[in-house]
Amino acid sequence: MAISSHPQYESASYQACRPRYKASLVDAIVIYHQQDNPQPATDLGVDVATGTGIFARRLATRFTKVIGTDISASMLEAARAASSEHPNIEYIEAASEHLAAINDHSVDVLTAATSAHWFDPEKFLREAQRVLKPNGTLAIIGYNGFLHFVDYPQCDKVSVSHCIGFNKLKPDLGQDSGYNLVAKMYRPYHRILARAKWTGIQRRIYPGTIEDEPLPDAPPIVSPEPVVVEFEATWRKLRDVYQTMSGVVQYVQSHPNEENPADVAVRDLMATAGATDLDEKLRVQFGEVLLLCHPPQPNA
Repeated sequence: MAISSHPQYESASYQACRPRYKASLVDAIVIYHQQDNPQPATDLGVDVATGTGIFARRLATRFTKVIGTDISASMLEAARAASSEHPNIEYIEAASEHLAAINDHSVDVLTAATSAHWFDPEKFLREAQRVLKPNGTLAIIGYNGFLHFVDYPQCDKVSVSHCIGFNKLKPDLGQDSGYNLVAKMYRPYHRILARAKWTGIQRRIYPGTIEDEPLPDAPPIVSPEPVVVEFEATWRKLRDVYQTMSGVVQYVQSHPNEENPADVAVRDLMATAGATDLDEKLRVQFGEVLLLCHPPQPNA
């Protein structure tokens, strides 16, 4: 279960601080959906584990109707409050593995934006296959905190050592399966999809260096440029993003008397860069992944 479903999780902080998905990301998904597709409808898009509806609102510009689902009532409350300009979005409280309110083979595009690492992959993919039209598209989207600092490359290893659990959080989260899925850029999903005979599988990553050990049964496509997120970074904003990461939230809840790991990480990064101004503008690149595919065909 995602820590964001916990009643103490601050949905307002999540909504305010998280990087935004590029508008071109939806374009990339729709282009894939329409490619070699005899009936590429965009009538219904579903965004599972929608959180505060950040990506559902992106989908709303290209789909006649959008449904956003989440297990957190507080997240959905924030999503509805932020979506007043998008009357074509409906929010439903539901687990991503149990979309009972959505009819069989009714969905054109189903997305999971930086959330699939919290699911039971096998159960989620069975449910995705049930609700998607035979020519529908599944898009699993993610980014991790393994940042590349364009102007301070010496910070890259420090970022990895702190992000999501390798250093201070490792005793709590080092064996977390969700963390492992993010760190591996959803390679396990790629393998499961291939075994289940999903078609047209593409796993696009950026940058190419983010995956140290490409595997022949789950080969990535290296994107020439970022396609998933945009983020106007400063050291302060980076700290705010770290504070919303589930691992950090979980650690703070478990260790209320210890220093926030987000503060520790940014302090170490700034020391490595020789920086002193929290509001210095930064050029950073997230590790990104966009996994696209179509459901298995009946006669495959």
